[in-house]
Amino acid sequence: MKKLITFIAIVFLMLNYSCKKDEESKPQQPDISVVDVSQTTDWDYWVAGKKDYYFIQTENSKPSVVEFHSYDANKDISIFFSADGLPQKLVVSNYIYLFDNFNGNKVDIGVVYPNGDIEILREVESDADWDIYKNAVTIDDWSDLVRWTGRVVSGVPCALGVGATVATGGVGWPLAAFTCGNYLLGLSSDIAQNEFDVHNGFTEFVDQYGTVSTYYGCTTDFGVSCLTDLSSNALGDIADHLQELENKAEDVNTTEAALYAGSGDVQITLTWNNEADIDLHVFDPDNNEIYWMNPGSPSGGVLDYDDIDGYGPENIYWPKDEAPSGIYSVLIHHYPWEEKPQSAGFTVLINAFGHVEKFTGSISYDQTISIAEFSENGIFPTAKNTMIISKATK
Repeated sequence: MKKLITFIAIVFLMLNYSCKKDEESKPQQPDISVVDVSQTTDWDYWVAGKKDYYFIQTENSKPSVVEFHSYDANKDISIFFSADGLPQKLVVSNYIYLFDNFNGNKVDIGVVYPNGDIEILREVESDADWDIYKNAVTIDDWSDLVRWTGRVVSGVPCALGVGATVATGGVGWPLAAFTCGNYLLGLSSDIAQNEFDVHNGFTEFVDQYGTVSTYYGCTTDFGVSCLTDLSSNALGDIADHLQELENKAEDVNTTEAALYAGSGDVQITLTWNNEADIDLHVFDPDNNEIYWMNPGSPSGGVLDYDDIDGYGPENIYWPKDEAPSGIYSVLIHHYPWEEKPQSAGFTVLINAFGHVEKFTGSISYDQTISIAEFSENGIFPTAKNTMIISKATK
């Protein structure tokens, strides 16, 4: 019996030693790994660093969604891309960031704060040359895709960091997880075709590098099950962020409209929530009325968007350095189409002389609502709720 026990102990020690030698012989995990997970998860690629990772979904060979996670900051960030492969929306910690008007290294950013406040930042600089991505036609292989994604995504926090320094709202920007020059994003933006292995799946990744315990709460002892957990968590985070976009849909729509519509020292943007026809009217300091029948004024005001099919936007603006001093009045009117909805919920965003206010409410059939007056001194809600404005038949 003693001989048998001794034999078993020796075999156990030999096996244990052999396993340790196998683990020691496995290559050390590189600073970045790119894993093809398209056969195992709903994602296409998993890009893993030693403290961060992100998943990529693609469409037409360009990134469509990226879910970025930082263990140090314990934050998850969802980035949604346009068909051109440029960032369109970013959601983190109940903040929503919207991007438009990419021009060189500049971009316009809209912010929807957790409390519903809206802010528009124009021509914010970043480290990225957005024109490179706007003009690119195709991405040839996985390394191009990862490089594209890393460079585009790393340009976003740089822009947001600059934007935070000029933001007028004074609310902290929750980007500790996503700072300019993020190490993982920097690595992935410089990746070359044969610089790192791309594995067919997570199991092959485990086979090559062994147990990787740098991903808190998820080790690779069980191979693909760990990736399933990470992937499921990322999908869950995206679902939460999509819900956040849905919850703030009206604010998001208004912010998007304000970003792409004309802007300057004064911009007034109206959106609403159905197919009614709501008209925006603005009286300038000389009492010129700008609206769909009179889309321009001698003072330089312009109605550049007049929507009659529903939802908006309607937008009136004065170009930079052209808005006259004095008091402006903002009104909206429900144009009386009998076949259209008889009421609507509306949002009016006034961005004037460095002051920003958002107004929401509901308007009924043929009703006129006086929203606010503003000047260089600020924006002030109007006490009266109706006012005679010009009317005509469309």
